[in-house]
Amino acid sequence: MFSDAVNKDIKPGRYALVQDLVEKEEHFHRWIEHPSSSILHHEASCCEEARLWFLAYARSMEIGAPSQFNIKAPTWLSDLFTWGPTEWPISWCQLVREDVVDCGVFAALAREVFKASGLQAHPAQALLSYNETCTRHWRDLWKVGSSDKKQKSDRETFPWIGSEIVYHELCVLEGPDGEAKVYDSTWGNWYLPQPRIGFGALLALRTECPRLLRWGGKTMSCGEWIEL
Repeated sequence: MFSDAVNKDIKPGRYALVQDLVEKEEHFHRWIEHPSSSILHHEASCCEEARLWFLAYARSMEIGAPSQFNIKAPTWLSDLFTWGPTEWPISWCQLVREDVVDCGVFAALAREVFKASGLQAHPAQALLSYNETCTRHWRDLWKVGSSDKKQKSDRETFPWIGSEIVYHELCVLEGPDGEAKVYDSTWGNWYLPQPRIGFGALLALRTECPRLLRWGGKTMSCGEWIEL
């Protein structure tokens, strides 16, 4: 469990701050037990054609794309899709007809792009710190978007928005030296391993990489939450 995996080197004040935030969050246990998102494949031409179209599009977008860490990240995903509610599960053949997707779809698509480039990419989940003004806005946005989608379907969207913490999905890239790089495919930016406090701060992270990874001074183990 998240609360049992506290690193011994965390300063008491820092841990108390995280605990204070956690205690107010109704969906906290759902967040830390939630599996990472993946796109369904029907094992038929409908999904395979959609997936191949996406990878061909990704390849065309690499031409002239800027790189960081000698990696061309799919920053163009936010031009292809708008961020908003997604009803799960979702398949490849459904996905290519969507204009609006959530962070789980963004992360799953980014993994496909990285893997097609020969990189080792793995699912990652995060808890981020935001203020109540921001989370209130997102809650209203999700309520409107979810209501629109429910006219077409009875499926539910995941309750990722808390009071001052939100659940988010990322990508972790595994370097040949065991060093991790953490990419936010929704917003198109890389996270640095230095801990910080405040708006948008990364509080905790979990990856599904089957090998131990180093990220700054932290060791990431498959399926275990680490506090930052």
